[in-house]
Amino acid sequence: MFKKPVYVLGQIYQSLLMAVESVVINKLRTALSLSGITIGIFAIITVFTLVDSMEIKIRENVNTLGSNTLYVGKWPWDGGGEWWKYYNRPQVSLAEYAEMRTLLPRAEAIAFMTSFSRTVKNGSNYADNTTVIGATHDYNRMRKSDIGSGRYFTSYESEHGGRVAVIGHTVAEQFFPGEDPVGKDMRIGGTRVTVIGVFAKAGDDMMGMSMDENVLIPLTLARNFVNLRRAGTEMIVKGPDGDDIRELKAEVGSIMRRLRRLSPQAEDNFAVNELSILSNMLDDMFRRINFAGGIIGLFSILVGGFGVANIMFVSVRERTAQIGIEKALGARPYFILFQFIFEAVILSVAGGAIGLLLIFAGVLVVNSVSDFTVVLTLGNTLLGLVISSAVGAVAGFFPAWSAARMEPVKAIFHN
Repeated sequence: MFKKPVYVLGQIYQSLLMAVESVVINKLRTALSLSGITIGIFAIITVFTLVDSMEIKIRENVNTLGSNTLYVGKWPWDGGGEWWKYYNRPQVSLAEYAEMRTLLPRAEAIAFMTSFSRTVKNGSNYADNTTVIGATHDYNRMRKSDIGSGRYFTSYESEHGGRVAVIGHTVAEQFFPGEDPVGKDMRIGGTRVTVIGVFAKAGDDMMGMSMDENVLIPLTLARNFVNLRRAGTEMIVKGPDGDDIRELKAEVGSIMRRLRRLSPQAEDNFAVNELSILSNMLDDMFRRINFAGGIIGLFSILVGGFGVANIMFVSVRERTAQIGIEKALGARPYFILFQFIFEAVILSVAGGAIGLLLIFAGVLVVNSVSDFTVVLTLGNTLLGLVISSAVGAVAGFFPAWSAARMEPVKAIFHN
């Protein structure tokens, strides 16, 4: 009862051997077929690899903000083009921050912050439009920014406007090259401050959330630079680990409405933002980029597929007499069919593998000369091999089908 399956498997195995032999013998034809698939797989997997690497980097940056953290301000993160609707909203005030600390005891920490640009100078080194962040003492509990050297503000420094600063890694390299900045002075808009700490290097940031190029000072000191009623302000509320972010968001919103004495019918004149908003925006953005990349890669892979199909039709035409002899000796149609399909698949997979090797080499080069990390994932590697196999099977089917349907006598005496 097992003779027929064993026979069929034997025939398929013989088809595979003949396909490998044909690929090895016809080196020029093999090279031409490989080049088309190599370019196609290189194009489509390169796009997916770059998009995935960007997504990984951006999501890492987003995660530094904390998954159970809310950001209260006047601008919603998903406001779209309705900026005029939010422009006249009042800024979050220090008084509201103080009330929130009293009315929301469940919060693990609450911070208040503002940011502005100033010229930062140390000796002959200076930089215009450096981002300076002024924040209350609990700001360091809101994000995963480690202190590389030195220390954070003391409570006394935060409350009494100590002229101290914690600077980013890039700022430290720019203003204090080759030396330890801790304990040294620099000027922010003409005001002398002492550097008490340096944030650990976070790397390039595509969403503006890295502290590398920023300077952090106490909010009480920042009030010497900006009017908090006019400057952009934000209140950050961090809930306990495992807390339901939806309940916390509803409670924060309720407190803000009460503090601003909004009627039940009135719309919120503030925004409570959470990371899920960014995540949804990122998901939509990467879906669009992947779709566009897939379209680009599809055209590239189609060109490679047509190349394989043309080469396989040439192969069938060159081996017509051989096909006739094989069929005259008892070869079944599926034997001929599998023989040419296997040959097309082998060609395509080999081309795809070469394309993946080129991408891997490119990843090594980019990672060695750039701070941006490119990752060729296992999923993309397998996707490249699956796509190349599928293209080979589809491209080889019609030539193989035409070969399998040949009549032995006509094939043998074909000119």
